[in-house]
Amino acid sequence: MKLGAWLVAEDRNDAYDGSSEVDNPMQERTQIRVPLLTLDIRLTDRFGVQAAATVPNITRTAVLPRPTGSFNFKETFSGLGDTSILGWYRLRPINRWNAVVNAGASLPTGKTETPRFRTDLEDGSLVPMSRLQRGSGTFDPLLGLNVDRRFGLTTAFTSVAARVPLAANDDGLRTGASSEVNGGAARQIGHHRIIGFGRIGWLHRQQDEFNGTPVLVGGGNWLYASPGVAVQVGKGINVQTEVKVPIYRALANKQLDSSAIFQFGISRAF
Repeated sequence: MKLGAWLVAEDRNDAYDGSSEVDNPMQERTQIRVPLLTLDIRLTDRFGVQAAATVPNITRTAVLPRPTGSFNFKETFSGLGDTSILGWYRLRPINRWNAVVNAGASLPTGKTETPRFRTDLEDGSLVPMSRLQRGSGTFDPLLGLNVDRRFGLTTAFTSVAARVPLAANDDGLRTGASSEVNGGAARQIGHHRIIGFGRIGWLHRQQDEFNGTPVLVGGGNWLYASPGVAVQVGKGINVQTEVKVPIYRALANKQLDSSAIFQFGISRAF
């Protein structure tokens, strides 16, 4: 069994249209902090289950012009987010390549809000209410595949993951499907307790839909470079940190985006 606690931090401070940075006249900012708890239980040598719960905290700020002067706008959404449950199965090695397939669902444990897209777009906002939801409000299938092989002190790996929402929630919002492909390598650094790793990842995200109509904010493609390090600090205890830096982006339209996504976590194997 392995228990983990993680924090994902992202500040979307810059406005982009497609791949180009553009003006952000209302100085909009979206700060995202997502604590994540994970539990991985091995039931047999080849089969196990994994659960993860999120507690997102999202703060939106802007400077709104008014006839009497500027108004500093701020709102925060926080609380329990969606919970995911996956079953994983380890396939038999082929030419020393190891593969794990997983499948499950994201459960709608996070509270949703009625979208206000039309109002937001009329006011020229870059942040629709869909981005401030704590959950999707739907049962969304999750699929994934992880493959790795060890070459001496280096391990090469690749992974594919997808989230495929099948329906809209009770408020009429259907979260856009997403898929991600990663590839990279990890290697011991000086001491067997320290492992450095790096990966390149491609993320595709479709636009949300509101009452069957694509929302005009959101969606796109991102290419990330992600260096990181993992350190064993005690018996079964590992600390890991990673930063995802977008080296290319092609957004579906004008929206806020970040210059980096930071991840930090600690896990304990029992």
